[in-house]
Amino acid sequence: MSINKCNCKNAKHIEVEHIQTDDVQVVVNLYRKSFRNHFLGHMGQRFLTLFVSEFVNSTDNFGYVAWLKNEAVGFILATTTDTIFRKFYRKNFRVLVLITMYRYFHDPFIRKHIGKRFGHIYTALKALFSFSPRHVNDHKQQEKSRTLVTSRILAIAVDKHYRGLGVASELTSQFCKEMKAKGFKEVGLSTLPWNRRAIGFYKKDGWIEEKSNETSVYFFRIL
Repeated sequence: MSINKCNCKNAKHIEVEHIQTDDVQVVVNLYRKSFRNHFLGHMGQRFLTLFVSEFVNSTDNFGYVAWLKNEAVGFILATTTDTIFRKFYRKNFRVLVLITMYRYFHDPFIRKHIGKRFGHIYTALKALFSFSPRHVNDHKQQEKSRTLVTSRILAIAVDKHYRGLGVASELTSQFCKEMKAKGFKEVGLSTLPWNRRAIGFYKKDGWIEEKSNETSVYFFRIL
């Protein structure tokens, strides 16, 4: 069921819908094309299928896909919880270990950059073995050190052939509308410091820079 439509300057009838089970592979393929130079983009079809599935019919996670003439041209993955990765790792721990090992031995990109993902590996191990209050407090403190906004976009992408048509704005607009309806006052996201195109878009789209460091630039938007 479509939840939003727009008429863009160079494209008509762009539809933004919640991601459904039948859309998962479409979004996975778009993710892999859009994030060729990102770690998760190199984790393979199986990993991304499990990950994108977390945004289907969830009370905490939200996924949207933009369609143009029955072709998926963009998507958003977002969450309102700070435990999405802990739950994801705990539920899929064994298969994720096998996938990671396989990707490590078969993909030079993974071998080169896996050291930067030790934070996620640590979270995965804690998700499997730790259930103490201290664990919960530690995790909340880690999130607090990054940002105070809990409703966040985790990934947004538009097919390169459809950029400049307003697709990304329609996706963020729908996300913000739904979060406002749920009572959130602010939403957030982050991007890489070198991604000047994304940073320029977020500023133009009404996002306010919250803070930055050597690895990320954080934005928020008042609803």
